[in-house]
Amino acid sequence: MRFFAKTERFVKYNPGATLTELANELETDKGTAKELSWSEAWPEHKTMGYTRTYEKYMHMHRNSPIKFLEMGICDKRFPFASQKMWLSYFENIDLYGMDNFWGDYLDNRLADVEQLNFFGSNFIYADQGNFCDWSELKAVIPNDFDFIVEDGSHWPNHMIVSIWQCKDLLKSGGYYFMEDLQNPVTSRGKFRYDNALLTEEILMWQHTKTLNSVFLNPEQNRQLDENFELVEVVLDESAVNYLAVFRKK
Repeated sequence: MRFFAKTERFVKYNPGATLTELANELETDKGTAKELSWSEAWPEHKTMGYTRTYEKYMHMHRNSPIKFLEMGICDKRFPFASQKMWLSYFENIDLYGMDNFWGDYLDNRLADVEQLNFFGSNFIYADQGNFCDWSELKAVIPNDFDFIVEDGSHWPNHMIVSIWQCKDLLKSGGYYFMEDLQNPVTSRGKFRYDNALLTEEILMWQHTKTLNSVFLNPEQNRQLDENFELVEVVLDESAVNYLAVFRKK
């Protein structure tokens, strides 16, 4: 794990735009635009419309001091677009971005890190599936985040371990968002990862109010139940992926 503190805030607050408008302008797949510059090269990848859900929980905090962590910020189709979106949306944001550059060596990506720091993002080079990285980053970043967005590897064990780790980082009343949970009916096995089993576990959690994930041991399951409330699970308009919203108790 390596931590790089922001050096500037080049990306400025834009009070005249909604989160969805910013997402579409910056070409992140979290928005709603149908045709973007990367659409032709990746015709099967559609925008998710997640910003409509995000804005429900975030709009009242646009002008308040907030702390925000996003995991998975370096999609090669639209690198760092979501980090620029958050900086444009919130007036007073302390933003942290976490990625391992698809396993690339840090020395090969120092220019990217410098750019992120210049935009206004504190950057964490870490692997969300690495327990040692989690222990190290908890020693250097805040433990009272208002919002945490997980859009990382999409491997189910990484996804559920990440929210379990973040029980120590999210403030009471804060929100955790888990992106791209595959719809078991329409997209199981469609991608190189398959997290549809985790989706089924979370949908069951929504009904039973008790988590029983095969990716965690019984004590970890109990700790997630104890620390988080599952607020809603939203299916994107293409019926491919869900966005799960959790609140820290």
